Amino acid sequence: MMNITTEIVNLLGATVLLTAFLLLFHSYMHSVIETISFQSILIGAIIGIVGWEKGVGELLILAVITVAFRAAVIPWILARDIRDEHIWRHREIKATHHVIVLGLITAVLAYFLYTPIYKVTGEWGGVIPFVLLFLSLLVIITRRNALAQVVGYVSEENALLYLAVMLSPIPMVLEFGILLDMIAFVLLAVVLGAEKRYGPLEVEELVG
Repeated sequence: MMNITTEIVNLLGATVLLTAFLLLFHSYMHSVIETISFQSILIGAIIGIVGWEKGVGELLILAVITVAFRAAVIPWILARDIRDEHIWRHREIKATHHVIVLGLITAVLAYFLYTPIYKVTGEWGGVIPFVLLFLSLLVIITRRNALAQVVGYVSEENALLYLAVMLSPIPMVLEFGILLDMIAFVLLAVVLGAEKRYGPLEVEELVG
């Protein structure tokens, strides 16, 4: 990629990492949903820029799908669900102070774990999505609410696609992205179905 394109992608990537820390820290579910939507827009922009620069049409299509489904449709479904449940409207869960420290430690660990990958690929472009992959996993581990864990899974999807695109577009990357979205929809449908039957799942255990 050209230098200016690389700088733009790196800037967007740094912002993506910031959203991962926000997912760890936010105490309101609606803020978590807004953050994953913004993160998905950034991921879509990165995929689109790389696709445009490399002339790969599949990446441009994938960028549109990413924004449409993970930045719009899934957040809309989540937002609609919490809007229907009155308990979400004023429910504030105290954020724990150690989670950001844990996130920083995880990010540093992921950076050093990426070193062997760099030696094989010769590409540092994958380090940001690799760190995001670990931070997203941390979101799933530290959150106890089912909807928040779905958001963590969506962030994992973003990291996987981002990593695949930066390390060089893998064959069938578009199909891979669509498959991940289908899994996300199935997971979301299962969670929402359970919530309709039992109510918000483990809402009092949502931690920041």
